[in-house]
Amino acid sequence: MVDLIVPQVTEAVAVPSGMSISVFDWAPIIGVPVWIFVDAILLFALVAVIVWWMAKIAKLNAVRGWAESIKMMDVHDVQVWIISRTQKLVIDCMKIEDNVLSYHDTTKIGMWHHNTRESVIRVGGNPAVVVSEDYDQTRDIISEIALTDGADEFNANQTALIEWKKEQNIEGAVIEPINDYDDYEIHGREALQLVYPDGLPLKSFTIFNNLKFLKYFPKGCSHMFFGGELELESRGLHQNENVESFWSKHTMIIIAAIVVFACVGAAWFVPLGG
Repeated sequence: MVDLIVPQVTEAVAVPSGMSISVFDWAPIIGVPVWIFVDAILLFALVAVIVWWMAKIAKLNAVRGWAESIKMMDVHDVQVWIISRTQKLVIDCMKIEDNVLSYHDTTKIGMWHHNTRESVIRVGGNPAVVVSEDYDQTRDIISEIALTDGADEFNANQTALIEWKKEQNIEGAVIEPINDYDDYEIHGREALQLVYPDGLPLKSFTIFNNLKFLKYFPKGCSHMFFGGELELESRGLHQNENVESFWSKHTMIIIAAIVVFACVGAAWFVPLGG
């Protein structure tokens, strides 16, 4: 009697024609191929890059109005960079008439006076002006930096400047700290002109800080007050105009019409032929 021995059959993995098994098909962890982990890592990297760029773009939301204002402008408009009281930056398109900036929306009464042609910035080849809600004039960034740094240095060197004034035997100028706008108007401007006869120095590199110059602003000169004052003055001018009433405009026409109708009526009752 012959014993029949059945050989052990190994299950073969069928590989489609034109394909081959590589290292990425290796499944060392719970039967999951390596290529799934690789794809997950690549997908995570793609999402991370997209989120990173979205966060970078979100930081530029403050200047998004630059392109929008360019599309809205015509020859009577100007791009305006507005610094709010909470240090928020808004870029808008405004009308400029007789050096006065105003909103296209008539419900907003805030206005600014464009006091000098030098207070203009250029971003992307487009000229613009900088304003703030707590001041009714356009902001001259270069002058503000020079004046702030010059006044700070002047205040820090009071003792040396007093001795220098005595050595030079200078009369009239007052060497005292410049603490606010009143000090600047009373004695600060003259003192700075004495100390810096060739003009205020300007650093080759510096960062503009809107808050540093606030102490040199005149008090009570907000853009809302300036705009409201102009609105009241314009209303007063309209009230002073001599507006003609309905009767003053049409009295002569009504009298002429009455005369014409009277003549026609009289002619109607005149007998014909005699």
